[in-house]
Amino acid sequence: MKAQLLLVIVCSLLTACASSAIRVTYNSEPRGALITAVNSITPIGRAPVTRAYNLNALPPPDANGCVIIPGVEAIWDSGATARAGRLRICDLEDRNRYIELPRPQGYPNLEVDLEAAARQGLQQARDRDFRRIGGVEAPRSNPTGN
Repeated sequence: MKAQLLLVIVCSLLTACASSAIRVTYNSEPRGALITAVNSITPIGRAPVTRAYNLNALPPPDANGCVIIPGVEAIWDSGATARAGRLRICDLEDRNRYIELPRPQGYPNLEVDLEAAARQGLQQARDRDFRRIGGVEAPRSNPTGN
């Protein structure tokens, strides 16, 4: 009985923690730009990437009840950059956001970024196939020779 009560309490705490976060998915066009927070040099990841922001760790809501999420910068392999300023979120019921960061038009070496996006797409397809077949590498040929 005590174990069940403890399990219920732990599950409630985990649910409360999970519900106090806003998830923001950052995508770049073309895909594959490195996304970093403007206020930090720590990368969030390669786009598309999702980051969860704990509401308790953000500055308190303003007078209108809105919270501010720090801005991000996208950096492509060619050196092109794009920035999204701070995100002001007033509807805290909607816990999922999507931010698109387009590559600046006219910046040189677009082919470098398109090649990087293609490589990322191939790697994601390989990863997806690898998980789909249970983490076992697919055979490349018939091992029995038949």
